[in-house]
Amino acid sequence: MEKTVLNYSIKGGLLNIVWNLVFVALGFYLLSLINFEKITFKFADLALPVVAVVFIIVYGKKAVMTLFNFDKRIIFSQEGIELNKTFFEWKDIIFPRVIAKTEHTAKYNLSYKEFYLCFVYKQKTIEIKIDDYNVTENEIKELIKKYTPKFSPEPIIENTMTYNPIHNFDQIITLDHYYDLEYEDSEEAIKDVQKLAVKDLEAVKRFCENNLYTQPDKVKFVYYALSEDEDLDKWADFLSDEFSRVYQIGLDKNRVIELSSVINEILVETLDTYPAERVRETLLKGLDHKDVATRLNALEFLEYWIDDSVLKNNPSIVSKLRQKLKDPEWKMRWKTSKLLEQNKIAFESLSTLDKLKRFINP
Repeated sequence: MEKTVLNYSIKGGLLNIVWNLVFVALGFYLLSLINFEKITFKFADLALPVVAVVFIIVYGKKAVMTLFNFDKRIIFSQEGIELNKTFFEWKDIIFPRVIAKTEHTAKYNLSYKEFYLCFVYKQKTIEIKIDDYNVTENEIKELIKKYTPKFSPEPIIENTMTYNPIHNFDQIITLDHYYDLEYEDSEEAIKDVQKLAVKDLEAVKRFCENNLYTQPDKVKFVYYALSEDEDLDKWADFLSDEFSRVYQIGLDKNRVIELSSVINEILVETLDTYPAERVRETLLKGLDHKDVATRLNALEFLEYWIDDSVLKNNPSIVSKLRQKLKDPEWKMRWKTSKLLEQNKIAFESLSTLDKLKRFINP
């Protein structure tokens, strides 16, 4: 059985260990400066040894824990993805893709991108930080295309799907058709849609509006193709506007779950724009919907439209999330708490009963 093994980055791990050991050494150095014979229990005397011990314990633990990461690996095969001896079957994996997250360090006022392999497995979102492994984001994309069943050719069928270049909107293919194409043809199909958007973006918008219900798979492919552009910012405003428009239709007509499969193909990297803000406003409406599934759906989408910077500049979002900790549905309360915790936002701890429900109903 063919498989591809991605090993943990030894180089990155060693650099991480060295970096942590620097702070451990600093901790021991600080201890060497202390005259223990004259030390008292006053705060001024205790501050330095406490800091030194914290450095030694915290960064020493990080260095040791990194050693246990060296045997980590990601294995792609025709059956699924294996992550550190946990196996995820393709038949239960939904929407596998690579996403980028912009991280921000307040201490040094620096922003940087980190890439994750992301998919939904049995209604749970799985994210694997691929920067820790010997692989690039583009290589992960190729592995998804190679091993996912909808990409892989059936062994019994020798004929592959043919591709006719897309010159007008009548020739736009479905997303399933795209998955059946050979790699070179699939890349050409994406470029053809992007060319149509460059030529007349308003016409693309009309196509998406007119075919949302009649040909949703073709609309999906349009969103997917534009989201795959190397210059993602080129289509960020359009894709954000489309997300808001379609999601609002779903809210108005109680068809959010049905339409989510269409807008799930939208990927936007820049989150500090007015159109992206409109998306968040629309999703916040979804958090108050009477239908539990819709509220959970809005919360899941919201995770991909916020980051540290967005939350810092939008206290209304934080306030709304804290309100949802009192939602009648325990799953909403639990998932909201995890989202707040993930973004390092302080919140009132959930009740013991909610925590027990999480273990009883995984």
